[in-house]
Amino acid sequence: MRSIEFRVASYECGWLREGETVSVLEFLVDGVSFLELVRRAELPDALAEQEERAAEFAPEPAPLLAGDYMYPMRPSWAHLLGGEPDRIPHGAGENESVLLGCTCGIDDCWALAAKITVNDTTVTWSDFRNTCRDWNYDTVGVLTFSRQQYERSLRAALADW
Repeated sequence: MRSIEFRVASYECGWLREGETVSVLEFLVDGVSFLELVRRAELPDALAEQEERAAEFAPEPAPLLAGDYMYPMRPSWAHLLGGEPDRIPHGAGENESVLLGCTCGIDDCWALAAKITVNDTTVTWSDFRNTCRDWNYDTVGVLTFSRQQYERSLRAALADW
């Protein structure tokens, strides 16, 4: 079983004035940023895409989009416990919850979705998928957490908001 920590953090967005930030809910899985786990998984596919699109952006390099997400702003308790999603962006399926959104702040642009399954003792994140790319997330795997530890960390983080 994995451990998860939720924590409120400040995020500097490109769509805000310089120096302004928004509050986001970060996820740490076994002490590692979930965003970093996703970035590592996406890197092979993102590098291949960058190479394929090189001519399109020449003479500048094509963007490297691995891990180009931001954590959610004010996700609901129900959303993170597999209930009714806060939002369903274009490309996301009915049983998917958005865990990471585009850095532009518009989930329809680019998002990472997953299936959140909850039972009496566990919360499981599985079937990770970028809503705009067919990238492989096998290295992230299936993440199963103790429901008690998950809820305790989520409750503490949301109380700080």
